[in-house]
Amino acid sequence: MTGTASDRERRIEPNLGQARRTADMAHAVVIKLRQMDLPRDLDEDLASLSTDLGDLWSSQKLLAERLESLLDSPHDWEAGGDYLVDIRASLDHTAWHLKSVRKPLNRIATYAYRKGLDGHDPGEPI
Repeated sequence: MTGTASDRERRIEPNLGQARRTADMAHAVVIKLRQMDLPRDLDEDLASLSTDLGDLWSSQKLLAERLESLLDSPHDWEAGGDYLVDIRASLDHTAWHLKSVRKPLNRIATYAYRKGLDGHDPGEPI
């Protein structure tokens, strides 16, 4: 592996600031939908949705940083390989959340559209 030991350690240290921003984004989703009176029977979907959206938001930022790091890296195949593996890990993480977010997103979107139909109560048949 290229770089000094401290360079490698710095790359794997947890980024507490980014973790807080991710949690803040997830919480903002919860607050927004709670303010719109999302019913409590959708709590499980809301928990999944907010977590997945927060992580997807964070993952796209991390992917951009990793891609920029690859492009700015020296012409060293070992370092290039390391950056590509990091990018792959970001993509795998993103893919997992993209799959996970679908059901809760669809359920809450369905609720939103039903609620939006002339103030129709989503619990009542149309």
